[in-house]
Amino acid sequence: MWPNSLFSQDEGKSAIPLDHFYVKPRHGTNAIRRVLKNFHFGAYTGLGKTFFNGSLSGYGVYQTPGSPPEIFTNSGTRFTNWINNAGTDTSAPNNSYILVAPGSSNLRFKGSAFNIPIGGSVHYEFDRYRIGGGYSYELMSIGTLQSVTMGDKIGSMKASSATGFVRKYWGMAGVAFYRWNDFLFIGDVQVGSYKLKTNYNTAQVTTSTFFNLGVTIERNLSEYFKVFARPYYEIKNYSLTPSGGQPIRYNINALYVTVGFTYAIPELPRCFLNGCHAQINHAHGNKEYRSRRHAIFKKQNPGYGENYQPIKYKGKNKNKLNPY
Repeated sequence: MWPNSLFSQDEGKSAIPLDHFYVKPRHGTNAIRRVLKNFHFGAYTGLGKTFFNGSLSGYGVYQTPGSPPEIFTNSGTRFTNWINNAGTDTSAPNNSYILVAPGSSNLRFKGSAFNIPIGGSVHYEFDRYRIGGGYSYELMSIGTLQSVTMGDKIGSMKASSATGFVRKYWGMAGVAFYRWNDFLFIGDVQVGSYKLKTNYNTAQVTTSTFFNLGVTIERNLSEYFKVFARPYYEIKNYSLTPSGGQPIRYNINALYVTVGFTYAIPELPRCFLNGCHAQINHAHGNKEYRSRRHAIFKKQNPGYGENYQPIKYKGKNKNKLNPY
């Protein structure tokens, strides 16, 4: 039995000073880090397919042998390259090349485009929810458009400059709804604006707001580094208005699959001692640090870190951790 005097609250009479028993409160981080740890910065890329569906109601079709189809109005004005940069054909017309008279049929053209997006994002996480925004720049290569009406007579249409870029800004909101083993599933929506660039005549084009719905499948590699895959479906359209003509509306909905990563600024600073081998969060003096032995893709198990797991007993005690 220890003598009572050893633990006396009167430091003047204590055999051992009380500050040997009571460690000062630890200070792990500052207010800025505590706020920033919930922000996640990300980057991604992927593949997409855009489905073009254009309505040419009110237009007729004029096509010379061996040339792509032109469209024309009741006034007789003929337009070329009517997908992304409409021009005017001023050559003398030949009525024998008129395939469809204006307004006589509900003309539609369908086709597809290939997309490669590259983007960045930032979002704030709280409980199961997240909110944020991002920016992307994607390559889009437009394929051949085929007529839905009279496809056996009307030739295919190819944009004169098929490859260009699409710029997007968007906001997002999401909620985690399911976890399976190491994978977290988040339903999310993005809403924003986009601009068709380089191969489009922006003076002729008016774009809509776009939105997409997707599921982000996320896996933590460490407490502040995650990888993810996100399949999603996007809805958007644009109108192209040739000079002297009426608007041509294109629905360009798209299906994407993207992959990427997110990084959050750790709440605790990295240990300042080069020779420190601690694998878990730990203190030096009254300040707490995270391990310097882990790359950003390494977890830090609360019990022992990750680089060197403790040896397990064999036989009857195989589930007990070896303390040595």
